[in-house]
Amino acid sequence: MLKRISLFMPLILMIACATDISDPQVQAAVIGSLTATAWTPVPSTLTPTPEPNTSKIVEVLNSAMVGTDPLLETVDAKFIVIDARVLLNGFTKEATVISIHVDCEWVYSDSCTAESTFVKLMKAISADDKMIERVAGQIPATVHTFEMLAFDRMKPNGVITIPWNDVLDFSRGKINGNQLGSRIIHQAASP
Repeated sequence: MLKRISLFMPLILMIACATDISDPQVQAAVIGSLTATAWTPVPSTLTPTPEPNTSKIVEVLNSAMVGTDPLLETVDAKFIVIDARVLLNGFTKEATVISIHVDCEWVYSDSCTAESTFVKLMKAISADDKMIERVAGQIPATVHTFEMLAFDRMKPNGVITIPWNDVLDFSRGKINGNQLGSRIIHQAASP
């Protein structure tokens, strides 16, 4: 109520202090200033998405991937997240892709395929409810694509892309592994 009265306070003061406001130009000026006052936008209370901390994403994912399965790391392969990037759309400069780079080092035989690396990464992301929330907390809301670049001893060997919402749904138990696996797009890595 007070806010509404305060919007018209300049008009009330003009009327009280002015001897004659019958001049149409004065009236138009007063009405124009009141309209501008009444429609001045209030600063937004929304906070923009903070700059994503990609090193935090690497740290969080490695905490779920490195040293968690000694048998796998002794007999099959070791996996480590080496980079995380938020890629921007070239025209809008809006964050649209989260790109995770994972290196694999095989032990006895070459088992470092892009698919096995993707499976290990998805297991890490969905390890528990807190894991995905810690990762998602660093990713801008405008991101719609998840991309994993797989490396075999630091040589790119494949790219897997999938909608970011599918990764979220899988980690939260809304879709199963069959559904997630059927939605991936596999590409050869470019040198």
